[in-house]
Amino acid sequence: MMQCVANGHEIAAVANLKPPRESGKDELDSFMYQTVGHDAIHLYSECMDVPLYRREIKGGSVLQASDYTVTADDETEDLYMLLKDVLNDHPDIKGISVGAILSNYQRVRVEHVCNRLGLTSFAYLWRRDQKELLYEMANAGVNAILIKVAAIGLKSTHLGKSIGQMYPYLCKMNDMYDLHICGEGGEYETFTVDCPLFKKRIVVEETETVVHSDDAFAQVAYLKFQKCRLEAKTAEEMDMSNVVVQDWKEWESYDEVVSGVASAKDIPLAKAISASVTLQPSTQPAVTAHEHSPFFAISGTTAYDMDDTLEFNSIEQETQACMEAVQTKLLEKRLEWKDVVTMNVFVTNMDDFGRINAVYKTFFDINPSPRALVGANLPGKAKLQIDLTAIKSIVNVKRDTMHVQGISYWAPANIGPYSQSVVASHAFIAGQIGLVPSTLDLPTPRSFAQEAALSLRNLENIVSVLELPLKAHAVLCYCFVSDPTYLPLAQAAWEAYMTTVPPTAYIAVPSLPRGAMVEWQVLLHAPLPIPFGQEEYDNTTDEEQDEETVRQMKALQVREDCFESSRNKDISCKVVCKSNVTTIVAQLASDPSDLEVFVSSINEALKQVKKKWDQVLSIRALYNDSTHMTSPTLSSLLTANVLRHSKVVPPITSIPVNALGSLGDQTVVCVLHVL
Repeated sequence: MMQCVANGHEIAAVANLKPPRESGKDELDSFMYQTVGHDAIHLYSECMDVPLYRREIKGGSVLQASDYTVTADDETEDLYMLLKDVLNDHPDIKGISVGAILSNYQRVRVEHVCNRLGLTSFAYLWRRDQKELLYEMANAGVNAILIKVAAIGLKSTHLGKSIGQMYPYLCKMNDMYDLHICGEGGEYETFTVDCPLFKKRIVVEETETVVHSDDAFAQVAYLKFQKCRLEAKTAEEMDMSNVVVQDWKEWESYDEVVSGVASAKDIPLAKAISASVTLQPSTQPAVTAHEHSPFFAISGTTAYDMDDTLEFNSIEQETQACMEAVQTKLLEKRLEWKDVVTMNVFVTNMDDFGRINAVYKTFFDINPSPRALVGANLPGKAKLQIDLTAIKSIVNVKRDTMHVQGISYWAPANIGPYSQSVVASHAFIAGQIGLVPSTLDLPTPRSFAQEAALSLRNLENIVSVLELPLKAHAVLCYCFVSDPTYLPLAQAAWEAYMTTVPPTAYIAVPSLPRGAMVEWQVLLHAPLPIPFGQEEYDNTTDEEQDEETVRQMKALQVREDCFESSRNKDISCKVVCKSNVTTIVAQLASDPSDLEVFVSSINEALKQVKKKWDQVLSIRALYNDSTHMTSPTLSSLLTANVLRHSKVVPPITSIPVNALGSLGDQTVVCVLHVL
């Protein structure tokens, strides 16, 4: 709550869930709530001079899955009803203060309730370093005393001591036993008797120690308040000046990224090549359909794919038709929206962002896939185009989605219907722009260096949660900028930040969300999903298919390799082959009317990592629209030239953009995802 006030919010009410009176218990077996100390919660209303709302906890931990949906008799519904009571009396309340630091279980349920009530979750402690955080709390005047202990190293003699008194000891226990310094593992619970938000402090005069379990290694005990009183405070004792508001510029790589951008400001852009392209009909045989189960790619889809004569009265209607066309393609491959692991949405008008999202989100359930939504000079009538990658969900194979929606210092809450990441054999990360996480505003004053540093910081924080270090695991990067003059600055920022630069496509597009200058989208290699519970398989057809899919995924292991090759000054291919994923970024800087040499260079790159065209999952072909080429032309030319080397052509998505390459000197850039 102190962080909320420090960030400009006002505390309007406090709310509490307590054990039911008939239970006779001070502590419930709850996955969500701490109830020890409930007998003194009523004092908070007078301490803070705000109303207190309370309800009894009627439900239990019914739905214990990582995701939450409305579940009868679940304790999460008690929180929903409590906050609904508060909103009935205070309809102007916009959000709630959340103290979660690490618990995804609690975060998901609080965010679910907030979404249902139209509230924002303010979780300023989320993912904070616990040692640093507890020190800041004590130093800011938070006098929180331990009222429960339940971990090795903690005993009933520690009850009643403040976090300031316990800080050195908790750090020691962390070193010895990996105890969470802030008690995030349930090692201890606290009760705040004073802080700068309090106009009166709580003085505890009498307590009773209740030993719940007298285990020799990890005693469980708690305090029961017998007698407390309130004591008035002076204005000086309500000083908030020691509350630390996090500054994103304290990120450790800030200086090197900003310096890298500064060093590149005088690099001139190359003059883009302009050419007209005439399509030469292909005499090659038809493309053979090819599957990479459980991996699937669906190339660029628009609302006009099946019928170019269609007319739509609004962007909402076109979005609905486009998403339905994508859905039809998914169903043809026996896929569902939950199988989609990343989407790329290209739009002609970024002002349609909110209206597109309103329709887009209706196709997803709890966790929409990561995505990048950027502007593009789409040809013809289409106002949006979508391509995607899907990995079919497999029984007994773990699949992790991170969909954090609360406001914090960690990374931006999603400004659209997408998740930050999905890990399913690969790690797919949503495009990140330079939003200040605590405000969701772009940094001021505006500068490319600031946005580049902040967007990379946000990207790093998201990836760090996955325990896949970005600098070691990145195998592909898309860098979108909103002006061609930013291209050399983006390359400088990326190279200053990364230790080893993976294949990277630098792309200037007409616009980015929120008017941002730069957006990063990355793919990381990750350990293959680990099947569990396979001993429970029976002999049904579906389960045999699942076992075969797991076998196929295990067979995707290849050696690690990374190289860059150039056949001539106009063509380059950068390849990374790491664990279970290979990516290639091939760049052409000459007249694109003859792509034969360009495709041949990609073919040679595939050979060097012992891959074949039938292992290519997808090709995203970006082209400089000043060449007067069209998407169908480029796709047809690429198809014809791939057929010179293979009977199989992977799905190809062609996207016209403003400029390509770190100097804007590329005419075509092809990004290949290889299995």
